[in-house]
Amino acid sequence: MRQVLEGVKEHWEIVEAANGREAVAKARDLRPDLIIVDFVMPVMDGLTAAREIVALLPDTPILMHTLYSTPQLGLEAGKLGVRKMVAKSDSSVLVSAVEELLNAHPPESVRTATEPAPSATVDLTRRTEDKIRTLCTQLFVTPDDKAHAPMVAELQDALHRHIEQLRRSVAKYPVVVERRVRNGVRLPNVPAQDSASKEHNRASNVVPMTAPTSEDKTREG
Repeated sequence: MRQVLEGVKEHWEIVEAANGREAVAKARDLRPDLIIVDFVMPVMDGLTAAREIVALLPDTPILMHTLYSTPQLGLEAGKLGVRKMVAKSDSSVLVSAVEELLNAHPPESVRTATEPAPSATVDLTRRTEDKIRTLCTQLFVTPDDKAHAPMVAELQDALHRHIEQLRRSVAKYPVVVERRVRNGVRLPNVPAQDSASKEHNRASNVVPMTAPTSEDKTREG
């Protein structure tokens, strides 16, 4: 990738990072004009790195150049601040994509000064999700089966923590106590009917099914 970019634009200065965490550190120190990340990267995956870079440099464009280019990944990357995704199978458009982002006007900052920072609960959930995604990525790219066992154990622990966090979040929602069932669908806050009303409704909904009489057949004819 570096050879392709430098071969087209010699004045572009390109700095490489060995993993996602180093990419975040170099972005903070060097403040580049553009950042290119992959999805699968050691130590920290591209989505996590992109979110941390956006928090540091909200106006710096981020491009994801990955082998695993899917609509789902593109949607998730866009939510985290990635402005463009280029598949490695279509590297011919990489240079034009870089030029497009460098020449584009910077969008509004992801978070304005008046917006509140994420709560401690949201931040903890994000860190757990990042850990799960990073471990899944490492399992995917690690060929040594012996190295999988500690990763799986760590992943299992992270999943348990995430489930408990979700349970605590769900427990905060109000509980509707008074419910009744109508036609198999639960309706909230519907007053209960007395037995006389139920019998009346049941009787009014009954349609007698009888065999047609000779008079009915003559009328139909």
